Amino acid sequence: MKKTLLRWIAVLLLLCLSCTWAGAKTLYDQYWQPGEYVLETIDERRAQHEALWQRVQELAEGSPIKEANEANTLECQYKQYLQLGEVPERIYADVGAYTWAVGLPDDQSIGREEAYMLACVAAETCFRLTMDNLSHYWPMFSYITADPQNPVWEISFLCYDGTADENVLRTVGVYAHDGSICGVRCTKPVG
Repeated sequence: MKKTLLRWIAVLLLLCLSCTWAGAKTLYDQYWQPGEYVLETIDERRAQHEALWQRVQELAEGSPIKEANEANTLECQYKQYLQLGEVPERIYADVGAYTWAVGLPDDQSIGREEAYMLACVAAETCFRLTMDNLSHYWPMFSYITADPQNPVWEISFLCYDGTADENVLRTVGVYAHDGSICGVRCTKPVG
């Protein structure tokens, strides 16, 4: 069951990406170079996002999306990526030449929790989501190494309980080495 759901989520993400690639000229709806969109983290905000993470963990307990994504570790994603073989290069107006690649965080990267907090702040601003809205989304983490000098944590917010628009995939890219925001994307299925 978990493997089937995990494969379904992977197919859904690939379809969303392919739909985005098929009709778009940009990878992100909004895009910034490293260091351009810096979010300052203050202790009060950090505490709010740590509480949000705990709430999401509790509310999502037993949901198929949480279970599938917990099984889809960064190591698992990397192993699957290595099995794919050659991935075609795409050209985007915002990021230029881009070949999708995943990897594992290096010792210069911010942690997953820090990336989640920064992605939540960007989601609040760019997608107009409140902390209460965000509590209905499970974060799916990927570590994108398309540009090895500027790897990106990609956090995709997936609704796990049916209270939000489940047909929309909201993604925030956070530069892994400096914590600035790379881009935001809201993908709706075609059809």
